Amino acid sequence: MSLDQDRLKALQWSFELFALERSQPKINKSQEALKRILVQYLDRLIIEDFSLLIRLLYRIDIPQEKANLALAEKNKNTSAGEILAELIIQRQLDKIKTRKAYRDGQL
Repeated sequence: MSLDQDRLKALQWSFELFALERSQPKINKSQEALKRILVQYLDRLIIEDFSLLIRLLYRIDIPQEKANLALAEKNKNTSAGEILAELIIQRQLDKIKTRKAYRDGQL
């Protein structure tokens, strides 16, 4: 799989974890569209249900300290949802890489 395919898979996996496909079917959506929906959802969680957001980050295995550090370093043109979405996508990509390496006998 290419990096683009892995990134799309990571986004789709995030949708499944957040149960977003019920409200927004992911079929035939581009990476940008999927990421935009994820960013909007995360921005909404920050305002409406921060404790749920923390639980979801924990479930994905993103430490709160790492999220806090990334948010503290963000620039003013980037929303908190965008920062968190990138952390989530990167973590999912790491999981995909690990699974591939394990499947291929490299671990």
